Amino acid sequence: MLSLDDYKQMMRGFTEAGFTCVQEPSAVSNPLRLDWQFEGNARRYRLWTFDITHGGGGATVRPADEFRIQITNGPPDLADVDTGGVTDLLVGYSRDRDAIVAYDRRWLTAWTKKKQNKGSGGSPSVQVKEADIKAGHDEGIHHLTKNASFGQADIVTLSPLMLPAYLANHDSILGGTMSASSAQAAMPQPPGSTVVDYCRDQGFPFGPDLLARYIAAMLTKPLVILAGISGTGKSKLAELVAEFYSRAAGPNHAPAAPSTGDSFVFVSSYGEPDPTRFALVAVRPDWIDNQSILGFVNPITNQYESTQALDLILRAHAALEGSSDKAAAPRYFMLLDEMNLARVEHYFSDWLACTESRRYRPDHTVKQQPVPLHRVSETLVTVVHQPDGSAETMNVPSSLPLPTNLVVTGTVNVDETTYGFSPKVLDRAMVLEFDEVDLERLRNQGSDISVEG
Repeated sequence: MLSLDDYKQMMRGFTEAGFTCVQEPSAVSNPLRLDWQFEGNARRYRLWTFDITHGGGGATVRPADEFRIQITNGPPDLADVDTGGVTDLLVGYSRDRDAIVAYDRRWLTAWTKKKQNKGSGGSPSVQVKEADIKAGHDEGIHHLTKNASFGQADIVTLSPLMLPAYLANHDSILGGTMSASSAQAAMPQPPGSTVVDYCRDQGFPFGPDLLARYIAAMLTKPLVILAGISGTGKSKLAELVAEFYSRAAGPNHAPAAPSTGDSFVFVSSYGEPDPTRFALVAVRPDWIDNQSILGFVNPITNQYESTQALDLILRAHAALEGSSDKAAAPRYFMLLDEMNLARVEHYFSDWLACTESRRYRPDHTVKQQPVPLHRVSETLVTVVHQPDGSAETMNVPSSLPLPTNLVVTGTVNVDETTYGFSPKVLDRAMVLEFDEVDLERLRNQGSDISVEG
């Protein structure tokens, strides 16, 4: 008899494909119920699942390499098959060979029909050779046919890692019209499972090489400058990468333990982007000091007047302080749009000086000079505004270490309306140039992009 652990082993192909289990049964039941959020739709299955065992009786009764399932349960009525948006399928599982065997569904409906007519469906068995079971485990998917009372029947043996592909294409795979390699290529992926896919899904087919260089720059320097001609996607690149890495169940968030229910429920591993972790700060030509970034003390109210940039810095600092593993703290992203419309040294000098002071210690901590915010003896408060319109009160210390989980990107257009960069700025930044536009890639929506490329 199959156990709950056997069921979990059968289901592991979903997590391998990038889907998260948010609910799982607490006890064995047949059928095994499965709900799957895939391609924007909820797919529901009843898997009538049986243990694959040797028939018994010794070698004189049954060949040693012959294994079988015995169908002892099924839909109560033929009218119940595939009703309510649920697909009924017949499968077996061999724990010793770690392989699933998927059977022609007519064996299942034949059992139901017999039960309707005679009051009992009995326990008919369906035999499969051990070599075929092993081939499914080794090859991913292995197809065979077998004569049955209702005619020629199809069987496929498969690795548990291929179960999502089988469920998504069960008619083609079971009928033998989809090969193992085609099924592998058709393995379902959650939407935007890589940053390349996510950008392409949003209509911006940036190349993997460009995205790799940008992400490497973010991890290397505290400031990344994207320079180039207008309209090449500099701002959108930074925005989409920030969205991808701020999704609710993204790389910096471990999924919660599944809740208990009567079925396995799988959803995309990635939720919606967290808008509180990104700020697009439009630089103005009249910025002449750091108050445009770091705010100032209001002498009338004796409160600190925050800015969009400081709001993000405070949220990033709070997230970093609340993380036991600083390296795994969620990242926050600031985009300084058209950052050279004003002189960078005028409004960003405190940031540049403090990030330059960072020293990485042998114990993997970071020592740095904090940014001075005010000289009032007591701690001031400010109102931090959230993207959804809500607000919260936060303390503003007299000085603040710049959070290391904050990524700052600036976009630059070079023309007669902008200022150049001093060596002080360029020394503290990584510069990526956007000086070419791939029109052919835009025409085909990046369909020729390969992540491996």
